[in-house]
Amino acid sequence: MANCKGDYVSPTNKLCADVLQTIKNLNSEVDSKDILQPVCPLDSPNPGRDALARRSLAEEHYYRISDPPAEPSSRCFEYRYYLSYFWANDNATRAALGVKEGTVTEWVRCKRSGFPYTYDVPSSIEYHFNLTTRGYRALVYSGDLDLTIPFSGTHAWIRSFNFSIADDWRAWHLDGQAAGFTIKYANNLTFATVKGGRHAAPGNRPKECFAMAKRWLDNKPL
Repeated sequence: MANCKGDYVSPTNKLCADVLQTIKNLNSEVDSKDILQPVCPLDSPNPGRDALARRSLAEEHYYRISDPPAEPSSRCFEYRYYLSYFWANDNATRAALGVKEGTVTEWVRCKRSGFPYTYDVPSSIEYHFNLTTRGYRALVYSGDLDLTIPFSGTHAWIRSFNFSIADDWRAWHLDGQAAGFTIKYANNLTFATVKGGRHAAPGNRPKECFAMAKRWLDNKPL
């Protein structure tokens, strides 16, 4: 990985590209958002999937819901996304939510085109560093089953700040059970893992994530 020199999205170095391709091949049969879930097909055709696969090391490759989507197996976590398309586009749902008739033609979960962006930010680490060194409280958390942005990678960039440890690793609990592990650094920076959490941890660990967020917002230890 040293050959990549930090560029994992569009590397020009062949040695780096070969290593990333090997990693991609090894992970191809694992759900990158939840390593314990079965691998499910995308819920809409995407010719650019292979091109985007390497980018998923740095950014999430979202499932796109539209048209309507093809129905995935009910055993797939994404099945709820399939159902959400029909729920959100139902007239009764729109009326209950107060959506004015004619203002929204079709709801989609993730729109991957049409954004008026003119440039990309390859890394937000410097922004995290600038804010935390000013003393702003920050909570960074990761689901421990996420391979898209694994907690070890998140913890690595936090460690790169070289902040002293204010409260060393310990489990944080909910209902008498360990719900994850946490460590607190100087400058009010807290890092926590959510046990059993997928890429978007609130999606499958809502109770744990709510408790974690509430304690942090209440300025209480996790």
